[in-house]
Amino acid sequence: MQSTKIWDNFTRIYHFSQLILLALMWYSGEQGDFELHFICGFALLALWGTRLLWGFIGSDTSRFTHFIKSPWAVIKAWRGNSITTPHIGHNPVGGYMVLALLISLGVQLFSGLFASDDVFSEGPLYSLFSESTAEQLDSLHHFNFNILLILIAVHALAGILHFFRGDNVLLAIVSGNKKLPLKNSTSLSFKSALMPLVLWATLFTLLYSSWGTAI
Repeated sequence: MQSTKIWDNFTRIYHFSQLILLALMWYSGEQGDFELHFICGFALLALWGTRLLWGFIGSDTSRFTHFIKSPWAVIKAWRGNSITTPHIGHNPVGGYMVLALLISLGVQLFSGLFASDDVFSEGPLYSLFSESTAEQLDSLHHFNFNILLILIAVHALAGILHFFRGDNVLLAIVSGNKKLPLKNSTSLSFKSALMPLVLWATLFTLLYSSWGTAI
């Protein structure tokens, strides 16, 4: 076994930043602090968009082509009981979980742009649709959050299962490194976090400057 770098800095920053921003959005929504809710929403939307781009141009293990495999590869992983053995990056099953999380998060963020609490606050794009459509999107915003919580819980439980099977994926996302068998040693390309961080900040600035006054 040897310690191998598998995650770049931006992917690690993304992982924890989205968790913090989601927690703040839940808290601010529960407390009725919609100014904070929308600011965090803009920050998370910018982060989400940056992560999507990073999935195409980022480091090797962060690219979608590295961990989104064919359904047959997923079935093979299940049959071979290899989903909890150490992988370079996400295993085939974990790749689809990442995809599900990104889709659910995208639905949550975009539905929030059109939602309204009918009292104090409304999303910056609320006026683009009729009242009935806005109500449906608001219902979707609340319903999808429960789906998102379920996916996060399953994701966390999978990480705990990996830990007890000897594959410490939790430490890997913190340190960026994982202990892998020598046979799994490979040459990976990693890119600087500077470009995606600048893009994240730029997207957030554009979103806030365009829609922040609607809060």
